[in-house]
Amino acid sequence: DLNYGTPGRNPIPISVGNAKQLLCDDFFLAMAAVDKWDELFYNVKFSNGIVQKHGSPVMEGDEEDWETGLAWSNVIKLNNLYQLWYMSYNATSENNGKVSYAESEDGIHWEKPKLGIIDINGSKANNVVFDGGFESDGGEFGNVFHDPHERPDEQYKMVYACGAARGAKELSAESARVGIHLEVTGNVRGASSPDGIHWLRYPGNIRGQYHDTQNLGMWDPTLEKYVVYHRSGTTFGAIDTWNYKVKGQRRGRAVGRIESDDFRTWTTSEVALAPDAVDGLNTDIYNSAYARHPDNPNVHYLFPSFYRHYEGTFEVQVCTSRDNKNWTRVCRDTFIPLGKPGEFDCFIVSVAPGIIKVDDTTWALYYRSGDGPHRGCPPSTFELDYQSKSRMSRVTFKEDRVIGIEAGKAKGHFSTRALSFEGNQLIVNTE
Repeated sequence: DLNYGTPGRNPIPISVGNAKQLLCDDFFLAMAAVDKWDELFYNVKFSNGIVQKHGSPVMEGDEEDWETGLAWSNVIKLNNLYQLWYMSYNATSENNGKVSYAESEDGIHWEKPKLGIIDINGSKANNVVFDGGFESDGGEFGNVFHDPHERPDEQYKMVYACGAARGAKELSAESARVGIHLEVTGNVRGASSPDGIHWLRYPGNIRGQYHDTQNLGMWDPTLEKYVVYHRSGTTFGAIDTWNYKVKGQRRGRAVGRIESDDFRTWTTSEVALAPDAVDGLNTDIYNSAYARHPDNPNVHYLFPSFYRHYEGTFEVQVCTSRDNKNWTRVCRDTFIPLGKPGEFDCFIVSVAPGIIKVDDTTWALYYRSGDGPHRGCPPSTFELDYQSKSRMSRVTFKEDRVIGIEAGKAKGHFSTRALSFEGNQLIVNTE
């Protein structure tokens, strides 16, 4: 029973054990008791940490004629080996969207092993590990995650979107004939693997409709459930009161969320994060880019790209959650700055899921880059002299310093709710 305004009553402390805690949102912050104005959250603000960009691509889609570009990617670091899965494609091919594999000892220089699994143009001498499975048109990669609680032959899992092979050509031809965009039919699917290399598609679908962009999943050991974040949408401007009804308008892209006990049966989708009036009607949320804090099971991040229609840019913000369900944005500044005009990431920064521990004090995020505007922006934007190409790069930053509380030049102050902890020493990490 928390009551800070009644003399003689003390709040029940929040037990934090001996785990590291983050002031990444207002969860631990207190309202001041009567007359204790120096305990108020005053003259301070939430600010993003400072990232160091690598400054150039660390991976490009350049594997001969069948891989002219790469798209969505994600990196896992296990036993000091960086493992990368990414969507490779050929801009001139009809059967597109293969999942390819690479690995690295330093996270910068990548090797693409010749694995001999998937036939591409009459040869298996490539690094492709998955082509979408039965009746697939190739698919759009989501992510791979390690699932140590699962049986050995399913300890790696994949989430991906797949357009329907049957009727896809006819749908494309009809779109061209009528001059409008017709939605691709398809599904969000899953696959499993014992080693991250050899994959078997699950027979059922995660979602019985096609969601493009990077849909992704994970095992949450706190919830003891699988969670998938996928492309969704919202509406605005609706009203239904008394005898006055106005139908809402489509608000644009948003992030949907579903969960499962067994990676086979899933809940009804709910919107987890959507743009709002502050973002403006120029803005969609393009992807989710989920990452759990490496050391605290109750701190979760999203690094979504906010698509600015008029500018054609993807700009990354930070969202936080304590339960992997409810999300807040306490700072709306751009987390990873776009590059200067003409640089490889001057228009697009789209973060790959997962925080990677580089060493004891440094974390990394990998991201997809683009040096041209996203389609759908005004024609004048495309008149700029840019040749859009998708690559992968990364940023590094100090451990824990994703988002925190910062003071300005004038004196500020805040207080926490009462805490209880194990041990006899409490360390406050400030800079």
